[in-house]
Amino acid sequence: MTPRIDSLRSRVLSSRQTGDPRETALRQEALALCEGEPEVIRQARATAHYYRCQELVIGDGELLVGARPGLTLNPDGKVAQQIFGRRTFAPPAETAWPTPAETHVFWQEGLLAPAGNHTTLDYETIFTEGFLGLLARIEARAARLSDAEPGVASKRDFLAALRLVAEGFMDLSHRYADALDIMAQECADPGRRTELATMASNCRRVPAGAPTTFWEACQCAWFAFFFLPDAPGRVDQYLYPCYRRDRAQGTLTRDFARELLSCLWLKYFESVGAASGVSAHNHLTLGGVNADGQDASNEVTLLCLEVTEELRLQRPQVGLRWHRGMSPDLLRRAVRVLRSGSGNPDFCSDEQIVPALVQAGVRLEDARDFSLSGCHEVIVTGRAQMGSVEGFVNLPKILRMTLGLEPALQPDVRLGDLGSPEKLWAGLCESMDRVAEMAHRSAFGRDQLAAQQPGGHLQASLVVRDCIETCRGYTQGGARYNFCNWDVIGLANLTDSLAALQHLVFAEGFLSLADFVQLLARDWTGGETLRRRILAEVPHFGNDLPEHDELAARLVQAFSAALRRRTPFRGGEYILGTTAGGENMHVEFGRVTGATPDGRKAGATLADSLGAAQGRDRRGITALLNSVTRLPHHLLPTATTLNVKLAPQTIASERGVANVAALIEAHFGAGGQQLQFNLVDREMLLEARRKPEDYPELMVRVAGYCAPFTSLWPDLQEEIIARAEHQVGS
Repeated sequence: MTPRIDSLRSRVLSSRQTGDPRETALRQEALALCEGEPEVIRQARATAHYYRCQELVIGDGELLVGARPGLTLNPDGKVAQQIFGRRTFAPPAETAWPTPAETHVFWQEGLLAPAGNHTTLDYETIFTEGFLGLLARIEARAARLSDAEPGVASKRDFLAALRLVAEGFMDLSHRYADALDIMAQECADPGRRTELATMASNCRRVPAGAPTTFWEACQCAWFAFFFLPDAPGRVDQYLYPCYRRDRAQGTLTRDFARELLSCLWLKYFESVGAASGVSAHNHLTLGGVNADGQDASNEVTLLCLEVTEELRLQRPQVGLRWHRGMSPDLLRRAVRVLRSGSGNPDFCSDEQIVPALVQAGVRLEDARDFSLSGCHEVIVTGRAQMGSVEGFVNLPKILRMTLGLEPALQPDVRLGDLGSPEKLWAGLCESMDRVAEMAHRSAFGRDQLAAQQPGGHLQASLVVRDCIETCRGYTQGGARYNFCNWDVIGLANLTDSLAALQHLVFAEGFLSLADFVQLLARDWTGGETLRRRILAEVPHFGNDLPEHDELAARLVQAFSAALRRRTPFRGGEYILGTTAGGENMHVEFGRVTGATPDGRKAGATLADSLGAAQGRDRRGITALLNSVTRLPHHLLPTATTLNVKLAPQTIASERGVANVAALIEAHFGAGGQQLQFNLVDREMLLEARRKPEDYPELMVRVAGYCAPFTSLWPDLQEEIIARAEHQVGS
C-alpha cells in the first residue's frame, strides 16, 4: 500500500455522510424560477441547478475527485462506528406508498416487508460515447417525434428534461476541472502540480466524452457512479480497453494503475460514509463471459482482486462471476483474497444465472452482461428495472396462517380440512396464493406511485436503455426489461416444518394436528422433549436428503407460480429471490414469528440464506451444497445467497486455497448459483463479542452483505455464531 493510499484509507474509515445542507434550498431556488413550466422540466432544472451550484469536494492527495457535500470526518481520526437500524413492522404510510387497506395487516404482522430497488447504469454507452453521446441520442429521438404520436408533448418534455440533467452534470465535471486548474497554478509542489493539471484535463474530458486513458477511465467510472450511486457494474470490463491501450503504449505502469484503482475503491467506500449502516451497497462485478460467451476476465480483473485484498474494506462489495471457461488460477487468486478478512469476494455462476434470465425473457447477449447490486441482486446491466428487491415474504408465517395460528391474517381456519398431507399442501398453496395477491397489490401501489415521479427518475432514465427511445421513464416501464422481484425468507424453516408435520402427525400419528398446533400456540410449553426430538431426528434441509430437498424445490415452484399468475405494474413478470438482504430479514421476520413445527421457538431467527437453518446442516459441506443444487435455480434469477462458515485456517495454505476453489467449481458445476464465505470460528466471534474494542475491523458475511461483527445487534451476532462451521479438505 502506497503512503497516499494508506492516508486516504485512514481518512475514509473515519468518514460520516451527513447530507448536503444546501441541496433543498438550491432545488427550491431553481423551482421558484420556473413556475408554470411542465413539472418534469421544473424537476430537471432543479437537478441541473444543484449540479451547477453544489459545493466541490477535493481532498488532499486524491487522484480522483467528486464527492457528495456533507462528508465529515471524526476529529480524532478513529474508525467511524456503523449504526444499523431495527425494522419496525407497520403498513406503508398512505402518503408515501398507497396500498389497499386489506394489505396493511400483512405488513403489520410481519408477513411482508418493503425494500428498496437497485439500479445499474449503461456504462457501455458512457465509456464509448460519453454524455455527449446520450445527448446525441436524445436529439435523434426528438427529431423523429411526430405530432401525430400519442402524448407527443409529454415525450418532448421528457427528452428536454433528460437534456437539462445531462448538461447540468457535465457542467459539474467542468467546474471540477476549473477548480483543479486553479489549484494546479497555485501548487508549489511540482509533482502534485502535474497531478492536479492532469486531473483537470480528465474532468474536462469525462464524462462528457469517452475516456482515452486509464486515469480518465477511472475518473469516468467514478463520475458515472456519482451520477447514479448504487452498483458500479462490471468494472474490469469497461476499464480494460484504456488499460490495455496505455500499457501497450508504455504510458501506464501496473503499480500506478493499481493506485488509481485503490482510489476508486476508496471513493466507492466513502460515498455513503464509514458510519453508515448501509452495507448492502456498491456491489461491483468481475469476471464472467462476454456477449459471445467467451471468458471476459483480464489483467484489470486481477488488479481489482489485488486492490480488494490490500484495502480490506467491506465496500465496495466484490462479486466474481464463474463459468467453466474461467482460468483456475484466477479462481484460486480470488479465494486467496478471502484471507484479507473483508468478506470479499463472493462467487456466482454464469451457468445458472444466464439461462434463468433468458428463460425470463432476456436476450442471451444481454443476459451475459448481468452484474450484481445490493446484497446479491442480479441486474441486466444498464438495461433493466429489475424490481430488486420489491419486498420480502415470510414463508414460515404462511404455514402458521394455514394452521390457524395467525388469525389476523387468515381467520376461521378449520384444522379438520387439513387432515392429510395432500390437504395440508392444498391449504398451504391457497395461503400462498393469498399472500401473493397481497404482495402484488402492494407492489402495484408502490410502482404506480414511483411512476408518478416526473420523468420516472430522471437520472436513471438518462442512463438506462431504452428510456430515451421509448420516451418513458425508468420507473414507468421505459427500460428494455422490467421485472418485479420478491425475496422469500425462511425456505429451510418451512421445508423442515412440513417434514415434521409429515413424520409426526401423518406418518407416525404420534400426535394429532390439533395437538401439534396447540403446542406451537404455547411456544412448545409442555413439549420440550418433542421439540428436541424434532431437532435431532426429523430431516432437515441441507443434509443431502433428496426427498426432503425436493420438498423445498416444490415450495419454490408453488410460490413462484402464485406470483406469476399476476402481472406487475410496469409489465414483465414477478420473479423470486432468496436473499435475506441488508435489512436482515431472517432476524427481523424471526423476531415477529411465533413457534414453527421445525422446533424453532417464537422470536428465533429464520434461515439466513438459501442454505440450512442455523446449525442443522450436520452432514458436512458437501451435503449442504448437494441440497442447494436441487433447488429450481431457474426460478431464482435475481437474488440468491448461500452463506458458508469455514475456519480461518482452511485457506491458510495453498492446498487449502485449492480445496476451496475446487469446492466452488464443483458446486457451480453441479448446478449451484452463489457462494459466499465467513472465514471465522466460534472462539474468534465470542472473543470479539467480549472485547469489541480489539476487533474493530472483523468483517462477517451477514446475509448478502458484509459488516463489522462488532457493529451488529446482539441477536444478529448470536445468529452468526450459531451457524454450522464446515471443514474442507484435509
